[in-house]
Amino acid sequence: MIFNMSTKKIVYKSTKEHHEETDSLSSPCFQINSDVELKETPTTGEEYLLKVINERRQYSFVTRCNKDYTKYARNQSCFVNEMPHAKAPEVLVPTIEWQNIQVADFSDTRMYISRMLAKKSLWPTKVKKIDINPNNIGAWKSLFQNEDPSLSSLIGAHSAVIDRGLEILVDVLDHIKPGNTITHRTGQWIYALLACIRQPLLSDTISIIRDLARKCAEIRVHLDPESEETKVAVAPLNIFICLIARYFRQYDLAD
Repeated sequence: MIFNMSTKKIVYKSTKEHHEETDSLSSPCFQINSDVELKETPTTGEEYLLKVINERRQYSFVTRCNKDYTKYARNQSCFVNEMPHAKAPEVLVPTIEWQNIQVADFSDTRMYISRMLAKKSLWPTKVKKIDINPNNIGAWKSLFQNEDPSLSSLIGAHSAVIDRGLEILVDVLDHIKPGNTITHRTGQWIYALLACIRQPLLSDTISIIRDLARKCAEIRVHLDPESEETKVAVAPLNIFICLIARYFRQYDLAD
């Protein structure tokens, strides 16, 4: 990010001998009368400023960490290693017009869910929330394989539940063989969970949906661009890449 800074300086000025003015960020902004005494409990503004200045003199202008912090970060990095984003053949890349339609439809869906959340009287009469041990991967995969997503099971779901569901689905996508694509039911679950994500996005959520978009791009790049079936197979992949990139503003992943 580049900030367009003005060439005009905004600094404090102090008058020195011979009426020479110098610009300095460390120049005092107030002059304190020499008759003001330093008191433990200031009673005037000047006494308070004098106390603050005196306390400031006890500290150095630049504070450095003298401890060896490297031993606390041996397995850490200041950067996040992300999967590469595979680029699809031009014939499989959707048009901007098509992507705009998907974003508009998705936005309508989220608006409907927002209205439901704001007014509980509109909720389904029987709300069956997802109740699965977050670490029971088998139960999650069984849910995604055998049941269709419903508003009654997802409305009001906690962010941690939605994030965990998307994490499992990314793992499901990781096992798709080259040349194959997302199943219809898996696509329904991904769309439903994306529609229920709360905003503003949490950092964990952003990481998960970015992994999802990259995984979709990886699956897409292995499809046969010459096959007629690919036009159908690529559609859900393009939808999820589009929504994550353009609706959730991960623009660097956009087609």
